[in-house]
Amino acid sequence: MNSQSPIYSFRFTISWILIYIVIVYVITKVLTLFLALYIGLWVLNFFIELAERLLLKFGRRIYTVER
Repeated sequence: MNSQSPIYSFRFTISWILIYIVIVYVITKVLTLFLALYIGLWVLNFFIELAERLLLKFGRRIYTVER
């Protein structure tokens, strides 16, 4: 074991641990955002389906671009 190598220094190890924590924090925030966007779209789709079924129940049509 080479004790002169910077890999074995305490400061080097702590700095990489801090960089790792920052990376994990950023990835967690990004994944949380994407998860929130995904769930938000799912809920929005649910409300659109619900509104469409209610309108069809009362004999109303939703006019879209696809006429």
